Amino acid sequence: MVSIDACIELMRQEFEKDEMKALIQDFLKRASFSPKWMLYSDYCLDDKNKPNDVLTFVLMPFFNEATYQELKKKINEMQPVDIKHTKNINDEFMSYIKTQAVFCFSFILNDRQQLFGTDETEQIKTVEKLLANLKETFARWRDNAGSQQMRDYYSDCVIKIKKQQREIFLKKKVTNHIDVLLITLLASYYTASILKNLPVLHIFGWFPDRDKTNETCDGLAVPIFNALQYGYMDARQYLFCAAKPDSSVVPFYDDENRIADIICGTLADYNIKENLISKEKFDEVLQGLMADNMYVKIYRFFVDGGLTHMGTIKISSKELK
Repeated sequence: MVSIDACIELMRQEFEKDEMKALIQDFLKRASFSPKWMLYSDYCLDDKNKPNDVLTFVLMPFFNEATYQELKKKINEMQPVDIKHTKNINDEFMSYIKTQAVFCFSFILNDRQQLFGTDETEQIKTVEKLLANLKETFARWRDNAGSQQMRDYYSDCVIKIKKQQREIFLKKKVTNHIDVLLITLLASYYTASILKNLPVLHIFGWFPDRDKTNETCDGLAVPIFNALQYGYMDARQYLFCAAKPDSSVVPFYDDENRIADIICGTLADYNIKENLISKEKFDEVLQGLMADNMYVKIYRFFVDGGLTHMGTIKISSKELK
């Protein structure tokens, strides 16, 4: 089977493994089963100078404002700039992150369009199906909204979805739609698979990096993420919030997103087949943060022999080799 549904099924199988179930319980215990959560994300897509297209997400609990500000301050002091603007990654920064309740997961998605179908016709059909389902969801939420403000919001989502359906019918921006749907599908399913193990969930916030991908398709990435995650959470009630995508400004959470930035930048540079990296700083991240870290998960989706496959990549410490 070649479709995005195959990716979801492969992740479902991943979360059914006893080892993964135990890891999630350990992580949630480490996070004190917090009812408030934050997700940060960073992407590297279509960079001709890099061997991989990568999506990276970092999930962490929100304990209280004081703890959040302490995390923000420490990151700013130890690693004040993104990986592309520095020659080295601070060892104390990586050691500090490993002491925190942080769950990182990344997807390497070379030839990612093929996950939606083997050719453009199949890809368009997949996008059309997903958009139709989302339009039905937003229309239902509009009709059952408890306030005029929410009715107006979901009405706007329906209007925007209809506009995207027209563009897809005309074969416009197909790749943009695939990227938005791929990001939101994978991240919403993965986070839901972790968070639905909580006894109580009050609020979830998504804070993506400054990336124009989230601004395409009329900025539908945020409401699409909300709708998909809500479904994967089996309609559990909680408050969803998100930062409005705007690549023209520095977000207030720029420091916190640095974790996703350095992982994403490293994986984009890492030539897995040849086991090569282009700069020493990427090896610093591989060894200092990712190696033998059970809370850093790396997956690779690919199509081969007419089927979609998901591989798991494990980074081991050089000292163990």
